Amino acid sequence: MMRRLLYAFTALLVLGVTSPEPTTAQTNGLTTVRVVSAISDDLRPLLYAQKAGLFRRVGLNVVLQLSNSGALAAQAILAGGMDIGKSSLSSIIAAHARGLPFVLVAPSAVHRAAVPNSAIIVAANSRIRSPLDLQGKTVACTSIGAIGYLGFRALIDASGGNSATLRWVEIPTSAIASAIEQGRVDAGITTEPYMTKDLRTGKVRFLVDVLAGYRQPILESAYYATREYVESHADVVKRFAKVMGEATAYSNAHVAETVALYAALAGMEPSVAAQMHATYSATEFDARQIQPIIDLSAKYKMIPHAFDASELLKGGGLG
Repeated sequence: MMRRLLYAFTALLVLGVTSPEPTTAQTNGLTTVRVVSAISDDLRPLLYAQKAGLFRRVGLNVVLQLSNSGALAAQAILAGGMDIGKSSLSSIIAAHARGLPFVLVAPSAVHRAAVPNSAIIVAANSRIRSPLDLQGKTVACTSIGAIGYLGFRALIDASGGNSATLRWVEIPTSAIASAIEQGRVDAGITTEPYMTKDLRTGKVRFLVDVLAGYRQPILESAYYATREYVESHADVVKRFAKVMGEATAYSNAHVAETVALYAALAGMEPSVAAQMHATYSATEFDARQIQPIIDLSAKYKMIPHAFDASELLKGGGLG
């Protein structure tokens, strides 16, 4: 037990967050739920639910902690220092494939081809005109194995190319445009809020929706917890998931209002945030939006083998 507590405390110190309350703490009669996530536009539904008192209405005190590292956030959840996390599906899939006891609790961002919020960008004067032109070239991404990496490889291969010829380098999204401008890479995967800001400079241009390799809508991110937490706090998880569904429906229909909440959290000028391609989030799980990511993760050797998406949904809040 002491080792477990020390591990949790260490993880939280690295995260830069504190946890003054145990998971089952009651604050004015409310059950505290500690959520950890990186700053991203798909937090809008949660921020709206907090502001509108939707969580409190169902007896929950949801406390959001921010992290720059999905891996450290996952460690804190495993150690019991956090209750629920939000991460990309590719990270959760990789963790599950390696035996970590994570289960999905509520869906978040879903990709819509009509309004892409991520892209492959190249220099404005680049001779690269199609994804196939990047064969043998150097492409930057935030994380090898992420959803964009998988989708772009699938797009090239489906177009008759060979994605294995691409040379990948990992660079923070905030620095990808600069790396392209300096000629250190030929292209890069970018996402909002950087995508709109970088394209507006005129120094880089949009090549293709990086997720165009997926032939159907896919779930990009989700809230998750350990199976132990979900089973021991089943009612709490169901209330959390129900509120998130309600808040997501509202946020999808009221972008201007909820983008302002995100801008305040991220320290962005509201006018800048308003120019982004707002993330659309799912209100319920659909295994068909998860399975393609699992299959590509296996195809490109990011996980040992594929598995059925239903494994991630068993016992979850909306699964």
